[in-house]
Amino acid sequence: MSVKNILILVAFLLVSYIFFGLAVDNGFWNEYDFVSLDSSLQMSEDLSQVFNSTAPFKFQPLVYSIHYLLFKRFFFDSRGYFLFNIIIHGLNSFLVYILVHSILRDRSVALLSGLLFACTVGSYGKSVMIMSGAEDLIITSLTLFTMIFYFKNELLGEGKILSFRYLLTLLFFLASMFTRSTSFAILGAFLAFNFFFKREIGKRIFRLSFVLLLIIALAALIVKTTVFNYRPPLYSKDAGLMDYTFYAGKNMINYLVRMIFPIHTSNLVTQSGPAVRFIYRFATEIRILIALTVVSYSFFGFVFGNWAIRFFIAWTYIMVLPFAFFQFPNDWLNIRHLYLVSVGFVTVISSGAIFCSRLISVHKWRRFIPLLVPLMFIILSRFIVVQLDKSYEIKAASPATAQMRETLAEKYPRVTIEDGHLELIE
Repeated sequence: MSVKNILILVAFLLVSYIFFGLAVDNGFWNEYDFVSLDSSLQMSEDLSQVFNSTAPFKFQPLVYSIHYLLFKRFFFDSRGYFLFNIIIHGLNSFLVYILVHSILRDRSVALLSGLLFACTVGSYGKSVMIMSGAEDLIITSLTLFTMIFYFKNELLGEGKILSFRYLLTLLFFLASMFTRSTSFAILGAFLAFNFFFKREIGKRIFRLSFVLLLIIALAALIVKTTVFNYRPPLYSKDAGLMDYTFYAGKNMINYLVRMIFPIHTSNLVTQSGPAVRFIYRFATEIRILIALTVVSYSFFGFVFGNWAIRFFIAWTYIMVLPFAFFQFPNDWLNIRHLYLVSVGFVTVISSGAIFCSRLISVHKWRRFIPLLVPLMFIILSRFIVVQLDKSYEIKAASPATAQMRETLAEKYPRVTIEDGHLELIE
């Protein structure tokens, strides 16, 4: 790695800590935080429990292994887990920079994309601010590493399957299968890349490097379903094909709208100031307008954008697809799932701002006007992060969280509660 890239990595780590340092003292409060702690306690007695996928556990042995290593170091000190989240988030921001620069070959757009991602524009920080959100951060790291090496192998290595870059692609792709099930979304992004860059690379879409990854993904799915009894979470067991199609389309649009307008019914809205509550009064109308804008902009980008912009628009739709087939209570969608999806979103925002600024570069001050759009999103993200931090601190001190601590302590004799905090008896 060059000295310049090392300095950029350090800068992204600092930005991530400045933006999310307030979350270090949040504590454990999310239900899945305690599932992760439960998994680590089980693994401390029997390492084979890393493959436990019976509810409430999931089949993600790599995530549980990392949680276990953190548990061996920090036990029930939540600050260490949050610092880990912030470091991985900073790394992911740097990887976004590398990914965008590799495809667009434009450092300004790449830097702004990494900065917007570091400020969690489009996902608004929930994954970083929840201990168990490391699941989202880790799969994003693996996905970005996989794509960076695959794209560089195709663009620089002419798609050779025996190259070092492709071997790294295989390594990180295999690792991603031991976290969240996004393998086919990754393949979808590869397929889009092969299509949009077909002329530049000069090879067919279904080339050997892609087909080999597809075969590995199918084999892994068969093993996970037969050996580990993996079943993907769907919207409803009783839903038919038409229901799945309807809800998938609806959820996809809803997720994309929430990247721009993340306000929904919650304590964050009811306890916020009058300006936020006033805006939410027109939430339905605003969402309809945003949905129409997203669809029309996507169409406009596909028709008039260059191949790279088309690819990142396709990325956004492809990456949100795995989360579109199931819904959380009623119409509430979890913006945590937008963490990986937002890579395409921040790249499109950055490209639009930088390219528009260059078009009017002859104007001394007006050339900075397009940059107000990413600045507006950063301010919005910061506002939401501060509100979430307050909400999470309250939840960490709530009776419901105290009950989860007691349940965990009752399950393991060597776990006790001292002054409202979990302690491990050595």
